[in-house]
Amino acid sequence: MPANLTPVYRAAEEEYRQAKDPAERLACLEKMLSVIPKHKGTDKLQGDLKRKISRLKESLQKKSGKRGFSVKVLREGAAQVVLVGAANSGKSALVEVTTNAKTEVADYPISTRLPIPGMFPFENLQFQLVDLPPVNRDYMEPWVTDIIRSADCALWLVDAGDQQIESQVNQVTELLDQRKIRLVGGDAPAGKSHDPIRNIRCILVATKMDLQPAESGLTWLKQRFELGIQVLGLSAMGDSDFTKLARDLFALNRIIRVYSKTPGKETDRSHPHILHQGDRLIDFARMVHKDFAANLRHAKAWGKGLFDGQRIQRDQELGDGFVVELHM
Repeated sequence: MPANLTPVYRAAEEEYRQAKDPAERLACLEKMLSVIPKHKGTDKLQGDLKRKISRLKESLQKKSGKRGFSVKVLREGAAQVVLVGAANSGKSALVEVTTNAKTEVADYPISTRLPIPGMFPFENLQFQLVDLPPVNRDYMEPWVTDIIRSADCALWLVDAGDQQIESQVNQVTELLDQRKIRLVGGDAPAGKSHDPIRNIRCILVATKMDLQPAESGLTWLKQRFELGIQVLGLSAMGDSDFTKLARDLFALNRIIRVYSKTPGKETDRSHPHILHQGDRLIDFARMVHKDFAANLRHAKAWGKGLFDGQRIQRDQELGDGFVVELHM
């Protein structure tokens, strides 16, 4: 049975080849295991990955002389989005109202002690939102940093009504900077999980906009990040439509949806293949099946800028909404 390894897995595999530090290699292996398609065709490869992970963990534990506590979140959906912010910034409330996840929302700090993932629907795809413990000066588990570093992007939540909003923003920035993580805007280059300094594209969400002091906080945030990070104001308690947030996440992750068409049949648009801007026909073919990638002659495509059924070659860039019929 073919393995049908995805572009996401191939990218993680390339990161693993380039990683030099054992801890970085371990993070890459664990990412490969989390994104590998789960079926009989990958059973042997899954076993090999698990053995490599086990050996590398044992080696690292022998060097450190102790066993570490690790927490992982299995990646799902079109993108993994971590929620980052100070205590009581509204992370749990946002996850609860946008997904089916049950979180603990409380007035006291650090009600979230473990990651809580939930699926945020948008049109015919979903984003995985991951609620994390706060970025905290007193104590921050190492695994929180690991999850942030491996995510596709972040929502940086800031309590817009906080009288100490500048201190709140500076604390998060400084603490993440100490851990070699920088929250950047959508126009900045995306980093890789093993980079010495990891750039995480983000949207800054000014929360609690239903409260009176929040308007001035939103104004300050927009002035502070005028030329960098996008700032979006919302209220988890007062808003009922989060479509704008979903659209912004779609744009931030530079997602394109491509649909596979079987000759002579209608196109199923309910389950798109998730690719990214700049991906080509050959990337799509590899995602569908390795035999298509190896033996692809051409394809017919329907989409913006094409005439219906236009023949395209393997280096053709694809766009959102393209329908592709592969021919070997």
